[in-house]
Amino acid sequence: MEPAKSYQFCFDISFEKNLNTHIPTAYIVENTDEIKYLNKKASVEVLESFGIAFESLDSNTKKILTACESLKLEYIFKKFSAKVKSAKTIADLQKDSKIDFAIRQYLNFNLSSFYNLIVKEQFPLSIDIGPEKDFYRSRVDANPLHFEPLIQFDKHSEGITYTLSLKENETVFLPMNSKIDILLNEPGWLIINKKLGQLKDLNTKKLQPFLTKKSIEIPSKLVDNFFKNFIPEIAKKIDIEATGFEVENRDKIISCAIQPVYDFFKNCYYLNLYFDYNGYTFDAGKSKKTHSFVDFNASSEPKIIQFKRSPDETLYTEKLLELGLIKIKNELFGLNAAIETPDPYLNIQFIIDHKEELESLGFTIENLKLESKEIITENHTVLTSKETAGDWFDIKIIIKIGAYTINFSEIIPNIKSKERLFLLPDGNYFLIPLEWFSKYSSLAKLAKTENGNLLLRKSNFAALDTITEIKNEVIQKAEYVSSELLKATLRPYQIDGVKWLLGHHNSNLGACLADDMGLGKTLQTLAVLVAVQEQLGFTTKTTNFDLFANETTIEREPLKALIVLPSSLVFNWYNESAKFTPHFSKMQYVGNDRKQLASRLASTDLIFTSYSIIHRDISILEKYDFRYLILDESQYIKNKDSKIFKAINKIDTTHKMALSGTPIENSLDDLWSQMQFINPDILGSYNFFAANFKIPIEKKQDENILSELKNLVQPYILRRTKEQVLKDLPELSEQIYYCTMDPEQEKLYEKEKSKARNFLLKTDGSSPDKISIINTLMKLRQLSNHPKMVDQDSEIDSGKYIAVTNYLETLVKGKQKAIIFSSFVTNLSFYTDWCKENKIEYCEITGETPAHKREQQVKLFQEKENPLLFFISLKAGGVGLNITKASYVLFLDPWWNPFAEKQGVGRAHRIGQLNKVNVIRFISKNTVEEKIIKLQENKKLLSDSLLEESYINDEIEANLEYILNS
Repeated sequence: MEPAKSYQFCFDISFEKNLNTHIPTAYIVENTDEIKYLNKKASVEVLESFGIAFESLDSNTKKILTACESLKLEYIFKKFSAKVKSAKTIADLQKDSKIDFAIRQYLNFNLSSFYNLIVKEQFPLSIDIGPEKDFYRSRVDANPLHFEPLIQFDKHSEGITYTLSLKENETVFLPMNSKIDILLNEPGWLIINKKLGQLKDLNTKKLQPFLTKKSIEIPSKLVDNFFKNFIPEIAKKIDIEATGFEVENRDKIISCAIQPVYDFFKNCYYLNLYFDYNGYTFDAGKSKKTHSFVDFNASSEPKIIQFKRSPDETLYTEKLLELGLIKIKNELFGLNAAIETPDPYLNIQFIIDHKEELESLGFTIENLKLESKEIITENHTVLTSKETAGDWFDIKIIIKIGAYTINFSEIIPNIKSKERLFLLPDGNYFLIPLEWFSKYSSLAKLAKTENGNLLLRKSNFAALDTITEIKNEVIQKAEYVSSELLKATLRPYQIDGVKWLLGHHNSNLGACLADDMGLGKTLQTLAVLVAVQEQLGFTTKTTNFDLFANETTIEREPLKALIVLPSSLVFNWYNESAKFTPHFSKMQYVGNDRKQLASRLASTDLIFTSYSIIHRDISILEKYDFRYLILDESQYIKNKDSKIFKAINKIDTTHKMALSGTPIENSLDDLWSQMQFINPDILGSYNFFAANFKIPIEKKQDENILSELKNLVQPYILRRTKEQVLKDLPELSEQIYYCTMDPEQEKLYEKEKSKARNFLLKTDGSSPDKISIINTLMKLRQLSNHPKMVDQDSEIDSGKYIAVTNYLETLVKGKQKAIIFSSFVTNLSFYTDWCKENKIEYCEITGETPAHKREQQVKLFQEKENPLLFFISLKAGGVGLNITKASYVLFLDPWWNPFAEKQGVGRAHRIGQLNKVNVIRFISKNTVEEKIIKLQENKKLLSDSLLEESYINDEIEANLEYILNS
């Protein structure tokens, strides 16, 4: 709860003769129930003595103090004397009529703001406090109050008697009988008998004659002129009583108009009815039942016209209820009072949509007034056309609104800013239909405007999906007949994948095959390349053997497909292509003899190389025109600022394909990089993408923008999970094995956790840098596994080590094959040492294992009964391994990135696996490991990195307190 303030601000208004008005002064006093004297003005120095910083005050207090400062005589003089160098006083400035007018306007604006804030915040107020500063005697009641003027005309033989009274609540009184201080003319602010209030619907100048007398006599000869000048101004606002005049009653409804009324608190327009009784309009939301005024006409005697509301008004309200509207409050109507709609114009749209029906029911629907704006209700039509020019669509959208023809490009700024009011040439507004903002959103973002037409990249064709008027068929459906050259039988879902990829190839559009791990992305890619080669033409090659004989051979054009892979997969792909597509000429563009290999780049079907070599050899590779550029594990290019990403995008190629088991929708930066590769600029520049998609989705959780983004990229990403397509895949079982730490290990862990909390959760509000977070949490993770990971000389036992070795011993006795993963190579070494001590054979792959030895280790594990255990580190085993002989997958420690774990599982749970796969995660109880598991379950950690174990995302940083607390 906020502590009570030790001070309060008070204000006095005193008459300033130089400005001929009351000017406020701000004071500050110690907080008390009864303020008696004001001694200290609220100057900067005095505020400091109270320990008050101006910037720390609430906004309305700052506004009213600023208004007081702006209304000081010296401030006004300085503000307006710049153009009159000779002026010495305010009076000198007022001699210039333009400056005098500007000063009056300035005073009016600032004083009006001041009185509104006084009433709104109920600041203590006094008037003309004098040198004694006796606030108690000068105090004014500032409760919200309106004084209502009442006018009466009494006709007699000499003329007319004009009387003006005031009404406060139900009390009517004459101004001359009260103490009145006029503060502002319009809006009319005044103080009557020490009560601050506003004069309703009347300029306070009209009060002036009645401050000293009860009424004014208007001689007969001046009556006509007086009423013609005076009555039109006030007759529609103020009720007039009159005697001695002819009376005409009007109680028939001439028309009923519907107009919007704004509700500030709900940020919504409701509907109000206005009943015209032939000369006066009653507001249905007001309780006023009658209205009278004197009608002066040059050709007849003045007469009283008395308007009286009719019960027939209920007939109109019933018609609205029948249309589905409901009564909200104060006779206002809307579609639903309970629903908080994000669209303020919902009920106005209802009027426009039902205009003809409403008019047939007797309502008047004309320009709908919104404060100073008017919305037209005329129907609109939309005309569209589309032509194709190269890689672009040329789109025309014309909107006809009443007499106006508007090019859609003029409305684009409104679509982008979600501003429904579009200004027409005549100053009226067209209310853009709400559905247009979703219908045209992508088009407005991605199209270029040229001479009023919209140019849209063909690759962005999905932006037209919501515009049904424009035909939208870009990606061709491809047929596929398996070739004898492909030495494999494709499963049905793989045939679908090949057709999908060929469709994109034939349409000159890039594609990302994002199938789950183990579904055969390599085989599908090779099948596509065989089909593409069969579409190619032939070349004739003539060879001279001697002076008299030549041999001519006919060969297909070389495929020239550059396939870029992680280093560890180059040999795998080479072997797979030799197995499935032996007819392709192929080469591994790796090693130290690449200069000699470069001469074959233009004549080889399949060229396999690694990401690191692409970056090193880009000056060579960018000179070649490749037919296909294929990236496997394409998440390697996720960092848009990396040298690898920049190098890849320099390579000249006709067709592009990305392969990744990563569901790239989990990371928006990753998504942009991959889309930029396969179809450049499909999502705009990175800055454009961040502003229009990344920030609205990640920071504001905007579901509509997320849906829009998915729609744009969906045609280019094909993802099938194992569960969807492999009904014959064996069962997958997952469980968590909670380990209790050794007592000494637990003491050490708690001591380090306490240090980490003090270091990372600083009480001074500062945030630790990410490196500190990574290192500190890493140390706690290591202690959770084994104290020796932090101190190799430690004699403390590890509870998890004992649990894991017992589990491994059981597996070995049962002759069960298992993969054991850890993100720490040091951690794996404890278990390989255990194997050596117990004479248990094992395989091992870490980041230090060379490529040829990896293959040997996998082959050994897959083909032989022994070894039974395969130890793999995270960085080494994340991609490219096919280990279907393992029935168990053990994770010795949880990883920040749950998707990397899923990849580990995918090494065993894939095509070719015949056994049930059991996944066991070993977690030390009451440690950071347990917190990581819970955060993963709550989906608070995004899968954003497959390679960087040191990567730490915003979710981890945001949850530091949770991770480090007990």
